[in-house]
Amino acid sequence: MNCDAIASWYRWIEYAGFGRELERRRCELIEEVANAKRVLLVGDGDGRFLRSFLDRNRKAAIDYVELSGRMIELARARTASDRVRFCKGDARSMPLPRAHYDLIVTHFFLDCFNAAEAEALVARIAEAAAPDALWLISEFRQPVRGWQALWARAWLRTLYFFFHVTTGLKTRRLVDHHPLLESQGFRLIRFESSRFGLLASELWTCGIRQ
Repeated sequence: MNCDAIASWYRWIEYAGFGRELERRRCELIEEVANAKRVLLVGDGDGRFLRSFLDRNRKAAIDYVELSGRMIELARARTASDRVRFCKGDARSMPLPRAHYDLIVTHFFLDCFNAAEAEALVARIAEAAAPDALWLISEFRQPVRGWQALWARAWLRTLYFFFHVTTGLKTRRLVDHHPLLESQGFRLIRFESSRFGLLASELWTCGIRQ
């Protein structure tokens, strides 16, 4: 999904729909990863999480991968750090170093892909994870019971329709990323949610951390 067309307005569109709740989801578990040294940050858009992370971490080298050139411009203007390498490209195909990063971050990113694409993407990114790496995720989730499930389904349909019209997003349904990460040897060690389970913050590891 290339957000060039809506990059300048993206933050305000987000606030109109969810207030600052998506920002809270992104940063809910940030203290858990504040000591990372080599970071892969994929699809963070305009760099609001990046700025918060840099405020807490003074040493990490960060590869910032984003398809939208306009989003990269906004993120660079917001952070202006020589510890960040901004990479314009598609995470599904661009080269990634093997077993390198001790922290991977994907915020509201995996929901942009269909099942086959998400499976391949998670596998590619997992290959770039160092032993004992952490993977920080904030994402939409589909509650499974009651009126919350109906409410969430309506919201997700609206969001997918909006991004289909404005960015050309092709996928129209949410893929469960949990079995995809588990198949690559990751396990969930922290989980927080809000908006009746629609929004989640997750921390995964491929190591022996508790």
